[in-house]
Amino acid sequence: MQVRDRSLLSLSWPLILTFGVGTLQPMMDSWFLSRTSETAAAGVGALMPVLGALFMAIQAFSQAGASIASQFLGAERKRQAGVTQSMVLAGSLLLGIAITLIVIPLASQIISWMGLTGEAAKHAKDFLHIVSFGFAFRSLQTTLTALIATHGLTIWNLFGNILTILSNFVLNIVFLNGLFGLPKMGVEGVALATMLSWLISSFILFLVLHFKIQHRFKRSDWVRFRIILPDWIRIGLPAAAEPVSFQLFQVFLTAMVVHFGTLAITARVFSANFAMFAVILSVGLGSGNQILVAHLVGAQDFKKANRRVHQSLLGSCLGAMFISIIVAICGTHLLSLYTNNPDILKLGYICLWCDALVQPFKAANIVLTNSLRAAGDSKFPAIIGSAMMWTLGVGSALFLAFGLNLGLPGLWLGMAADEFYRSIVNYMRWRSGKWKRHGVI
Repeated sequence: MQVRDRSLLSLSWPLILTFGVGTLQPMMDSWFLSRTSETAAAGVGALMPVLGALFMAIQAFSQAGASIASQFLGAERKRQAGVTQSMVLAGSLLLGIAITLIVIPLASQIISWMGLTGEAAKHAKDFLHIVSFGFAFRSLQTTLTALIATHGLTIWNLFGNILTILSNFVLNIVFLNGLFGLPKMGVEGVALATMLSWLISSFILFLVLHFKIQHRFKRSDWVRFRIILPDWIRIGLPAAAEPVSFQLFQVFLTAMVVHFGTLAITARVFSANFAMFAVILSVGLGSGNQILVAHLVGAQDFKKANRRVHQSLLGSCLGAMFISIIVAICGTHLLSLYTNNPDILKLGYICLWCDALVQPFKAANIVLTNSLRAAGDSKFPAIIGSAMMWTLGVGSALFLAFGLNLGLPGLWLGMAADEFYRSIVNYMRWRSGKWKRHGVI
């Protein structure tokens, strides 16, 4: 059966579990860091939006390349799909190396921009200096995941991620406890475990691409790059701009949280970890839908692509709302896994209820933005979405947090307002049908 003829659920359920397993890694890191100190967890947690911006840029380029490969596969052009895969793998490796060379010299400035000081800043710097050396592995992991999913083999991504999480867990125990004659390492050990788990994951996924999909690098691929590269840049650059803008928006909000003190930072980091549960379903369905839309656009079956998008919207929005409400109800018990501080528990509980307003609109944005990118229409969400984020989104967050003195919950409600504005505009773009003119076929 061809990928475009498969059901959304058959493609998406391994992706849902894969992203769920992947979410465990930052949660696991936060838990191990909290065993060291809450200050270490807060300092490193404050870096997550910065790292998220970098990772989202990598992911957007990878998914743009994978969408091009999907369109070629949908149009029965396997040779062009193979060339695209080679190009995206080589490009992602170079991108990961370039990010490492940029971040390491700027580590101190990045931490200063986040407003971190004292022990929190020291822990953040130690973590960033080590984990930066693994960005090339993270880049390969992300790209290989996207390419394997393009072929509909999403179950293999799940296996690879499970092995990665297990290795990360074991390595954290080894480094933090100084087993096998190693010195006890705190933040440095968590960073090293994270970096090595990316290496293990990229190696496993490369074996899947090589042996299961039977992708081979050919000398002629490098000659054909010039044919496909313009489309990758046309789709990839705008595709990277919107998620990077979103992550920078999160960096801005985190910097605002710093003004409320260490307690607010810690509550935000711990709450954000559990808020990710609601995103898992949306990301899984959105990614499965992206694969289907790209194949269907390549086959010029626009009617079916539109139907798939509306199915994904309904499922992801309802699912995200249900999960976020369950997480909020259980908020105090979940947060107590990290801390017994009653002030953090109270503030984090309020934030999780605010997050229940964010998630349905966030789910809609994930599905719609991924669908537009899959069709090659990545400029619209990049330009319009980013503009709305930094005007209406920032304005709403600042007004609620500082104008109405709602503090951290106000910033969280500002995120809900931002997701609402952009989901409406992105849906109007999809309904207009202009995305039909932006494919590579």
